[in-house]
Amino acid sequence: METLEALIRRNERTSRAKYEAAAAELTGQLDRRYRLTSTVLQEVTYAQAHHVWWDMVLMQTDKYDVEVEEALGLVRAWTTRYVETTLPRAVPVPRVAEAGARAADLFEHALSVTGLEAGRRFLSATEGGRAAS
Repeated sequence: METLEALIRRNERTSRAKYEAAAAELTGQLDRRYRLTSTVLQEVTYAQAHHVWWDMVLMQTDKYDVEVEEALGLVRAWTTRYVETTLPRAVPVPRVAEAGARAADLFEHALSVTGLEAGRRFLSATEGGRAAS
């Protein structure tokens, strides 16, 4: 049976690989001058946000010598706070018909929601001190 640390390291490697693949796809589309879609932008944003949480656990253990269980607890607490406070502070979804509604506002809101989804996934995967993928 894998240790908690081994599971965390495996999840960090897996999430990093997914982020790097999504970033490469985005870069490739830009290089080929393809029209960017919301799907590719959402995928790279989600993969990056999801990877950050796993990476933060390892940063605590490797850089600051925090025990694995404590590091996971710290990052879960930070993630919970982020998930609970980000959307209320995020750019509100403007009514499209509203004067002054900008595409950038909608995009910013979508990025916030994507980050929240990644945070929720991390919390779900680490519930009860485990590290499922």
